[in-house]
Amino acid sequence: MQKVREFLASDKANILMFVIAAVIICIDQMLGTPVYYGLSIGYGFLCFIILMLTDDLVSVLCPSLLAISFFIQYKNSYDAYMHYLWGIPFIVFAVLFHIIAYRKRFERKKISDLELFWPIAAASVAMMLGGVGIMTFSEYTSSLNLVNAIMLGPATLLIYYILSGLNGPGKNYTDDMGERLAKIFITVAVFLIFAIFEYYGEHWAKFIAKPNILPFQWRNNACTLLMIAMPFSFYMAKKKHFAYMAVAVMSCVAFVLSGSRGGLVFGAIEFLILIIYYAKTDKNHRKYYLGVLGLGVAAAAVVLIKYSSLLAYTLDRFTSYKENFRRLGLWKRSVEDFLANPLFGRGVGYKGNRDLHPSKIGSLCWYHSSLPQIWGSLGIAGMLAYGYQFIARIKFFMRRHTDEARAVFFSFIGLELISLVNPGIFAPAYLIIITILFVITEQYTKEAPSTR
Repeated sequence: MQKVREFLASDKANILMFVIAAVIICIDQMLGTPVYYGLSIGYGFLCFIILMLTDDLVSVLCPSLLAISFFIQYKNSYDAYMHYLWGIPFIVFAVLFHIIAYRKRFERKKISDLELFWPIAAASVAMMLGGVGIMTFSEYTSSLNLVNAIMLGPATLLIYYILSGLNGPGKNYTDDMGERLAKIFITVAVFLIFAIFEYYGEHWAKFIAKPNILPFQWRNNACTLLMIAMPFSFYMAKKKHFAYMAVAVMSCVAFVLSGSRGGLVFGAIEFLILIIYYAKTDKNHRKYYLGVLGLGVAAAAVVLIKYSSLLAYTLDRFTSYKENFRRLGLWKRSVEDFLANPLFGRGVGYKGNRDLHPSKIGSLCWYHSSLPQIWGSLGIAGMLAYGYQFIARIKFFMRRHTDEARAVFFSFIGLELISLVNPGIFAPAYLIIITILFVITEQYTKEAPSTR
């Protein structure tokens, strides 16, 4: 089993999973479109098999991210996934097996040693109190409200605590966790870029007939994952080879082709922040970063001046009332919801705004921005708790000055940026991803000696 576990923790395993995923989306027309929900289920089950084979939970990260990458590509998938409820006992068995079989590996941590425990706990309490005082008992105990409140609150805290006891030097079949983590996220970024280009390939005739952005419903989720992953390309460009910058550059191309306004604006901001930071700190490649920036500005100018019609879809959506009245309406509604219950807000499971945002079955009626989501759903309690958590996270990173910690910090900033116009940190999957990154940073990166 040692060799199996070492393979699962290796680059070869990630490459194999990427190749399988890439082949599948290339032949999905032959298999019957769409197959994405089947692949997300398949990669999900792979995660649970890995849970039984190895005591290293990091080995589950790449297939989990690929499963999410398939999941986001299938629209209105609630009914399709309900057909797979029979798999829940297998999931429970795999989790229980892992807990029992590898229980000796778990290192019980003192809460006082976990820097982010109390900030996450504060956010968890605010999340569970959301809607108290205005929600009826049936509304509060609905599966939509409770499942999401627990996942965004206590479950995240539990995941943080458990993972903190399972990760650390010598525990993950890894000599360099920073490099391993970077390669996992780069693998997922390359897959998403490939998926976007493959989508254009499938609809090439339509694109050629009238060159413009080809919108697809999973654009915002794809851009969120790409923004989480982008800093790791810079990290590897500095540490290993500048050629890794190609992934960051292609991510920017993917932002443009996706048609996501949030991805286009905040992806560009994140890229600019990363260029400035690494040009300042990575002296060996400074001229290359500045060269990439110059070429990027020139390319953007050419596209906007000579080929602006290619961006007509995205640019029109910035000023279209039809595209923006819902978001503006939800911002206004968030203030009304706050005033209706200032202390604890309306709760995350509140359905009263579905006239503006007719969310799908099983999905929250998001305000589509993290700030109104906090005050509208959680009130003053949420504002205090999430403000405290944000400040604690910033301090957490300011005390760690390694390249690995900086890459995770910029990944966190990328998620926060895209969350200003999309659910982001209020989507359980992305919150768990960033929590995993916090844990690995905390367990593998010590504080700077000067701060002790």
